[in-house]
Amino acid sequence: MTTYDEYREQGRLNARYRREIRGYGTHGDPKEAMIEAELTVFGDLGNPRLSHHYAGVYFIASGSFIKIGEATDPYKRMRPFHTGNPHGLELLHVIAEDGRYARKRLEAELHERFDHLLVPGQREWFRNHPDLTGFISFLCSEDCHP
Repeated sequence: MTTYDEYREQGRLNARYRREIRGYGTHGDPKEAMIEAELTVFGDLGNPRLSHHYAGVYFIASGSFIKIGEATDPYKRMRPFHTGNPHGLELLHVIAEDGRYARKRLEAELHERFDHLLVPGQREWFRNHPDLTGFISFLCSEDCHP
């Protein structure tokens, strides 16, 4: 699970990493430049990759609600939800799916499955309920690797 703030920090580090690599110019070995830039920006631990950073159907928690949606980049999709949100956001899980139509179909199936938890007046926000959180935990135990 990754919060939106962790995503933004990762973005800042990645931008700094790219600047460091450009700073080496075209002289020398590009692989050495990448290693040196990674050490400079990320330290001895290396580049901490974001979990669930791939296309698919996502589950985003915000306070007592969970959003089920689809995107090619769930972290970029979180940006509009973050604005003015007092609860913060946390990406719980992504079911990987490259095809847009397959993502839309899976998203619709999940919306139908958890229709009883739908927040009134909303289309993609559901109440944080054991039915839904248990489903997400099951998916993560099957798909996610520590």
